Amino acid sequence: MHALVTALSLILLVQVESVEKDDPEFVKAQQKKWNEVYRTEAGTYEISLKGDRQKVLKLQPDPVLLWSNPVRVGETNGAVFVWTYEGRAEAVGTIFSHLSRQDPAKRHIAHSFHSLSLDPLIAERNETRSWKIDVPGIQPEKIAGAAVPAETAALRLTQMRDLAREFSATTSLDGVDQDLRLLTQPLYRYESKSTEVIDGALFTFVTGTDPELMLVIEARRNAGGPAWHFGAGRFTDLALTLRRKEAVLWKYERGIPVEDDKSPYISRRTELRDRVIP
Repeated sequence: MHALVTALSLILLVQVESVEKDDPEFVKAQQKKWNEVYRTEAGTYEISLKGDRQKVLKLQPDPVLLWSNPVRVGETNGAVFVWTYEGRAEAVGTIFSHLSRQDPAKRHIAHSFHSLSLDPLIAERNETRSWKIDVPGIQPEKIAGAAVPAETAALRLTQMRDLAREFSATTSLDGVDQDLRLLTQPLYRYESKSTEVIDGALFTFVTGTDPELMLVIEARRNAGGPAWHFGAGRFTDLALTLRRKEAVLWKYERGIPVEDDKSPYISRRTELRDRVIP
């Protein structure tokens, strides 16, 4: 029976691939439908600070990035979403999918999140606890030698983009390093209503257009006056290194076991769906 199902799946896959080659509009329409799936899935989450119902994060309705990964097999693609509180980006997540190796007529859907908050986050999905992050999502550090944040929002955006270009990132698999590409246009820019943060932006380093590392740059208030800070977070299971002017500022080593609530990053498969959406 399993062999019959596999054979039928392969026949369907060949038929679909034949249609795709002959009809790019079919591919475009399918991707649009999958993007709507990602948006709907993101909307099923309610994320709050410290589990406080009065401090529920706001999902920004449009994805900040639609991405695909040409390196990983299985037509891997997805959408990135941002959740905010009082204007500040507090969480970033991606809903994505890839072909099933066991059944190529199906796609696995997965959800990945990284906290950008300094407070614990609790997420519920369909009124059920989905995940909890007890640790700070990022550790803001001053950017040494950076100019004082400008007075106007437009000039601060220019400063953030210039600062982001000073960073570089690599990923590593089996001892082989690969340079990641910075998207110089921030995924999300925000002016916060909090007393600690004046302005900020979320940048990312990518493979293809697949986000691998998140970089937060913020103008934060300090006792000595406002100053630029950075924070970093992973969006992959591969090893990562972040540098600024060749100095290593942040690293993630692959394979370190961490309990879910002790990691600022969570990634899970959720379900299996038909590859072709009617």
